[in-house]
Amino acid sequence: MNTRVADVVGSVHEAFPREWAETWDRVGLLAGDPDASVSRVLVSLDPTPEALERAREADAQVLVTHHPAFLKPAERMIPSEAGIVFSAISAGIALVAAHTNLDRAPAAAVTLPRLLGLDPGTPLENADLPVSLVTVFVPPSHEGEVAAAMSDAGAGRIGEYRGCSFTTSGTGRFTPSADSDPYTGDAGTPSAADEYRLEMVAPRHLCAAVVAAVRDAHPYEEPLIVTADATIARGDARMGRVTHMPEPTTLHGFVAHAARIFGITPRVWGNRDSVVSSVATATGSAGSLVPAALRSGVDVLLAGEVRYHDAQAAAGSGLCVVEIGHDVSEWPLVPVLAEAVVRTPGLDPGAVLVDPPAAGWWTP
Repeated sequence: MNTRVADVVGSVHEAFPREWAETWDRVGLLAGDPDASVSRVLVSLDPTPEALERAREADAQVLVTHHPAFLKPAERMIPSEAGIVFSAISAGIALVAAHTNLDRAPAAAVTLPRLLGLDPGTPLENADLPVSLVTVFVPPSHEGEVAAAMSDAGAGRIGEYRGCSFTTSGTGRFTPSADSDPYTGDAGTPSAADEYRLEMVAPRHLCAAVVAAVRDAHPYEEPLIVTADATIARGDARMGRVTHMPEPTTLHGFVAHAARIFGITPRVWGNRDSVVSSVATATGSAGSLVPAALRSGVDVLLAGEVRYHDAQAAAGSGLCVVEIGHDVSEWPLVPVLAEAVVRTPGLDPGAVLVDPPAAGWWTP
């Protein structure tokens, strides 16, 4: 089997759906030919020149990273503006990223509490997930076929569940015109037919594809397909985790434990003698999760980093903040990302190379 770049991207999106990402994010294939053949892949945290050089030396055709190569595309594809993207294309290496969609993946969100020796607990984030609601009216004879087509087009996935739909029965009424070719009923005669109302949610960027799939599978000449923007509560795929200490300790004791685990000197906000019974963890920048941590009533938020004023406000509200470094908090996600790449059909698991953790900063 000839494995392509698109197959690697498909495996990444299967594990970390694109709709889990923030709307401002850049995930998936960011540079390269989706039809190019792949025999080796390097997985790392950042798409740096050093990582790209390691991929080139390993004869890898894809560099898969947590952080995307860009959030705002370059206006011109020249070295001084396109940077790593230009270098990757020149070297024939595709760039693939799983960023905030990986942050929300349950397998990724539990890495920090598990490294700390804590039970993973429950999700911290409380944000909603934007979706499209696709509703179609279909005869009972074709309900299964249409539902399968919608699912194949990307509808019906809610968290780790697929093929999710809701169906109710009713009566459809219509009068075919003289120029129509009705599936049932006669031209010019008011008609009625048993129908199912079939509903599925879909990622908003796939809504048009789902509608097209319904048209192809539906027996009616003019199927009624209704779409609407909606939001649903996120399931287990949410950023951060809330957990509890087996035994209460002081903030100083908790920080000392974290420093040993991660091999760094944390930055700490809060009284060193504060009692710590519960902890929220989050990878990367966690300022947006401070309100959720406060609502959860935890004693400490451990994250990669929190902006100065956000950390100051959190500490002033009684929430201690422990910053271990953006990259240090996210290196544990790299093996999780690599596990998804390994599942690419036709790709030799031994051909998936994984960079070891390496903090990009130091303290004296």
